[in-house]
Amino acid sequence: MKKITALLIYSLFTTISLRADVLFSDNLNYPDGCIETDGLWYAYAPASPHQDAFVTNDFLILNQANSDSVAAPSSNFTIASSIVFASFTINVSSLPTLKGGYFCSFKSSTNVYIANVFIATTNTIVPGTYQLGIANAATSVSAAGVAFFPLDLATDITYQVVFSYDVNSSDPLAGATLWVNPASVSDVNVYPIDLVTNAAQSSIVISQIAFSQYFNQGVAAIGNILVGTTFGDVVTNTPQAPVIGIQPQDTNVYSGDNVTLYVAASGTGQLTYQWLSNSIPLSDDGVTVSGSLSNIVTLSSLQNSAGYSVVVANSSGSVTSRVAMVAVDSTPTPPFFTSLPQSVTNSLGFTITLTAVANGTPPLSYQWYFEPTNTASFTLLSGQTNTTLSLTNAQFMQSGFYYVAVTGGAGNTNSPTNSVLVTPPINVTIAYLHSLMTTNQSGSYDIGAGAYVNIQGVVTSFAPLSGTNSVAGEYYIQDGTSGIFVYIGNQGSNSVPPAGAWVSVTGPCQVYNGQLEIDPNLNGNAVTNNVSVLSYNNPLPASQSIDFALMATNSLGAYGIQIQNSLVTVTNVYIYSSKTGGSVSGNFATNEATKLYMTTQPYAVGAKYLTLYVYAVNGEATNFWGQLIPGQAYEITGIMGQFDSTPELYPTRYVDIVTNLPAPFAVSIAQTNGVSQLSWPTVTGSTYSVYRATNITGPWNRTFGLGYFPSSGIYTQTNPPDTQFYKVSSP
Repeated sequence: MKKITALLIYSLFTTISLRADVLFSDNLNYPDGCIETDGLWYAYAPASPHQDAFVTNDFLILNQANSDSVAAPSSNFTIASSIVFASFTINVSSLPTLKGGYFCSFKSSTNVYIANVFIATTNTIVPGTYQLGIANAATSVSAAGVAFFPLDLATDITYQVVFSYDVNSSDPLAGATLWVNPASVSDVNVYPIDLVTNAAQSSIVISQIAFSQYFNQGVAAIGNILVGTTFGDVVTNTPQAPVIGIQPQDTNVYSGDNVTLYVAASGTGQLTYQWLSNSIPLSDDGVTVSGSLSNIVTLSSLQNSAGYSVVVANSSGSVTSRVAMVAVDSTPTPPFFTSLPQSVTNSLGFTITLTAVANGTPPLSYQWYFEPTNTASFTLLSGQTNTTLSLTNAQFMQSGFYYVAVTGGAGNTNSPTNSVLVTPPINVTIAYLHSLMTTNQSGSYDIGAGAYVNIQGVVTSFAPLSGTNSVAGEYYIQDGTSGIFVYIGNQGSNSVPPAGAWVSVTGPCQVYNGQLEIDPNLNGNAVTNNVSVLSYNNPLPASQSIDFALMATNSLGAYGIQIQNSLVTVTNVYIYSSKTGGSVSGNFATNEATKLYMTTQPYAVGAKYLTLYVYAVNGEATNFWGQLIPGQAYEITGIMGQFDSTPELYPTRYVDIVTNLPAPFAVSIAQTNGVSQLSWPTVTGSTYSVYRATNITGPWNRTFGLGYFPSSGIYTQTNPPDTQFYKVSSP
């Protein structure tokens, strides 16, 4: 790769000598293969690159099967003005399988996203197309302020993309701006609406252009990358006549039907459109023709067959699409089904969908009917007049039989009757729900397609984990496999069972801001039907001793998912007021949450830390009001929660922060009928481990713990070896 680097640098400086404002130029003219170690491009994500950013035939291939993101150059651009422009070509061969996301960015010298370009299918009208969007810094396609270029783009067609970022909020192109196939800076462009942030961006130095690969983004080929300080530096388009990527298609309709025809084209500069019917130009009349001068035309109340085409033109020429034949059948035809609903069996809480599509002489109207189980007549479902009937959050009472009646201009037709059966929720372990999570936990997403499940577990939190003015009931439960957060909206702290209560909870599950939760009263269901206390005063499960370093650096990995929401203990930690080692002082505030930070060694620059979050609100008897904030703890027991990518430890009683070793204690042992039982006094908030060995000198193996005991410690072993030694320690 040394030779390639030399050639690249020569090419770059040659270009700069000809165009003084070009900051970066790369036509990706490398041998096929990985470009992450070529001396110019480097992988900035993930932290341990997979070396799967590849160039093929002079194109950087962004592939949803890969994951590495690459940036260039590694040193700052020399910027002579407040604005930076970039351009590249894009040819998408496979559309995103989800909504889409950002794939190209300006980044700062501190690796912060400045302007992001998106590929997405969220706003398209033409089937099988995509759009490009722009944001100042947002990394989600659905974030507020993201703007999309108003042109549906075809696959397997090459477009030039131009975007800019101007740090001067008073300039005409303030913030990020996006063009597609422009001929001049005045051509159609879009910009994000969150420009209020621009004034604060004035000190940013844009130092990188980066391309990202991520799951479900589709496949795109990127070429001819340029960065400069003027629009002319980066626009390399030679005048190009339009090229049609998606042609209008033939269709058959009945007299009086409506039809929408599409075309997707590419070309330099502004494109114009003119639709033709049998070679005669169409014009909008507000009744039968709409969009005759756009890429999408709607024809209403059709009476006669015709051939439709469109002329696409720009300053470099024009092209005429294929002729799409629209055949109009004037024979009166009663409705007939082209798609019939199917019977469905699904569990409580799922969304059940029945769909029917009919054709025939228009106008067609739909009406759904329902006969509940064990009744003898159908009733009209008020308002259900669409082709699709959706039973959102399906309930038992919606089991029964359904059909749809379609009425048209030449009669009416009923669909066959279909059955819907809503079954009880399945019983699952909490560990099973954790297994459905992924390591990409930002935002909110459903677990198990939103189906209701039933879980049972013991309440492990001693006080509601709610904000000062929260109207929700929030607590944690744990079964023998793992833990989960229970969220009961609009019920308040009165809905929170005490610690030690064994509860049964029914509802849908989701990951919200990185944390697994079950929502028993989602969509307003009565919480009294979905949560029940089966018993009280049950022992809490044994807390786990966590791998502090791993949770501090890899909370989104499999280990973090495994212990999330469970009762855990950290030992021998130092407590600070900030990530940078600020000293703690004073007492926990009244009716206020406190965020602290823990390390396993006295703070040093770069030390790994874990967030300690203390809820001291709602006047609970177990809260921390007025208690001293310690600077060091012998052990802290609480819930291993999470918010976004940040793991957070939630102790729910002040005594769970133990600052002194427990007093020496004695352990008694009794043996009856082959059963050995150890017992010892405990200190509330402390944890205890039992070790055993067949020789007093060891080796000692921990067989129980860290055990969390509210009153006394007991360990029982059935059929121990002839010789067995025990010891108990805290922790």
